[in-house]
Amino acid sequence: MTKKMIDEYSRSLRVPVYDVGPSDKLQFGAALRLVQETSEQHLGVLHVGYEDMLKASGFVFFIISTRAEIIRMPAHNEMITIKTHPCGRGGAQFYRDFKFYDGDGRLIIDAMQTTVVADAKTRKVQRPQVLKPFGIYPENIIKPEERMSRFNVPEDLPFAGERDVFYSDLDANGHMNNSVYGDVVTDFIPDEMRGKACTVQINYLGETGRGDTLKVNAGFKDGKYLMRGENRKGLSFTAAVL
Repeated sequence: MTKKMIDEYSRSLRVPVYDVGPSDKLQFGAALRLVQETSEQHLGVLHVGYEDMLKASGFVFFIISTRAEIIRMPAHNEMITIKTHPCGRGGAQFYRDFKFYDGDGRLIIDAMQTTVVADAKTRKVQRPQVLKPFGIYPENIIKPEERMSRFNVPEDLPFAGERDVFYSDLDANGHMNNSVYGDVVTDFIPDEMRGKACTVQINYLGETGRGDTLKVNAGFKDGKYLMRGENRKGLSFTAAVL
């Protein structure tokens, strides 16, 4: 595989009708699904897609956090281009960006995602060096000040509601797909925040399985709308919208 293949992957598509909401704009959860699929397509080109890596090593990539700066959401049937670049590693986490462009080449969504490699059965996180045999081990080290930081979400935020987890929410690993948390965030933010330019970060902290219920607490604090979701095992996710 060539360095160019590793450094960037690009895809173009029209925003489908089933991914837009009442405003006729791309839904946030759908944007996260496009991020996830773009990453998987790039890994597939590099022969380390989900099934390939699982079969060869028993390892899979788990998403740890996602941050998206939304300049504007594209509309139904609008042509967009998504470009993704592996950016490097920080500790055990791998950084990858996703940049959404409109038909005139203007940046409209700028996202960053961190992942780890883990054993699919035990969920034990692996050292980044396990990727060396696959030829995609990143040498670039993300500077500490450029890494995605966790944020504190108080436990005493007001109770906002519950979200049951159904079979259709699950991914190939058997827990709620990370993009569905984007739907949860969308459902629990105040109406006055919808459709505005913002930055959203979601930290995925604990798997949530079928039949579980996310208990969501949310509220404004220090200029951010903070959210935390707990399942029967404990904290599942935190989110910040600003």
